Amino acid sequence: MTKRLTLWALPLAVSMMLAGCSSNSASEPAQSAASTTSVDSQKEAASDGALTAEQVKSVASKLMEGDNAVQVVGNEQMQQQLEIAKNAKAPSGIKPEKCAELNAKYSVTDLTASVSATATSSSESVGKVVQVFSLTDDATRNNVSQALTLDDLEGCENVTVETGGEKIETERQILPLDVKADQSLTMSTQMDAGAGQLLTSVVVQALRDGNFVLVTLQTGSQQAAELAAQAVELTDRAFAEIDAVRKQ
Repeated sequence: MTKRLTLWALPLAVSMMLAGCSSNSASEPAQSAASTTSVDSQKEAASDGALTAEQVKSVASKLMEGDNAVQVVGNEQMQQQLEIAKNAKAPSGIKPEKCAELNAKYSVTDLTASVSATATSSSESVGKVVQVFSLTDDATRNNVSQALTLDDLEGCENVTVETGGEKIETERQILPLDVKADQSLTMSTQMDAGAGQLLTSVVVQALRDGNFVLVTLQTGSQQAAELAAQAVELTDRAFAEIDAVRKQ
C-alpha cells in the first residue's frame, strides 16, 4: 500500500505512513538500499552544511514537547520509507481527471537526498505530524521549490479520490498565510469521514535555505482557521529550532 509523495493531493506525512504498509518481500530490498542512502546522506550533510541526523531529530522532538503520545522517527527509518515511496506508482482514481494532471505537476517523487525526522502526537482533539527534511542536493531543493509554487487549484477545490472501492470526497482551499520561510504553501482540506463526521486537516509546507518543513494537523472538532494558526506557529518554531541547533 505505497503512495507516491505529493505536496498537493495528500499530505506527505500520510503518504509516508501508508508506505509502511508494504509487504515484507517488497520492503526488504528497499531497506537494504536505504541503509546505504542514509549513510551517504549524512556524509553529504556534513560536507555541505545540512543538518545531521541527530540535529534533525532534535528539532522534530522539541516541537512536540509537552504533547501526548509522542513518537519520533529518525533518519534511518525515514530513509527506508522514502526509498519505498520514491518507487511507488502515482495515485490513481482522482476525479476530475484534470485534477490528476495538476497533482502530477506539483508532485515530489524523491526526497531520499535529505536528512530527515518525523514527530507525531495525538490527543482527543488534534493529531499532529511534524516532518523536517534537511535537503542535501540542489535538484531535490529545486523540485520542492517548484511544487510550492502552486497558487491556484484551477477548479480542483472539490476532488474525489477512489481507492479500494471507496470514494473519498474532499474539499480543498489554499490559505494565504504568512510563514517565516523563503516559500510556503498552506492548504486546508475537509474530508467526509462518514456517519456525518467531517475531518478537517491543515498542511503547511515551507522551504527555507536547504530545509523543508511539513506540518500536518487534523481534527474533527476545530475550525480550519484555528487549526491553520497552530500549524503556522509550529512551522515557524521549527525554523527557529533549526537556527538554534546550527549555533550549538
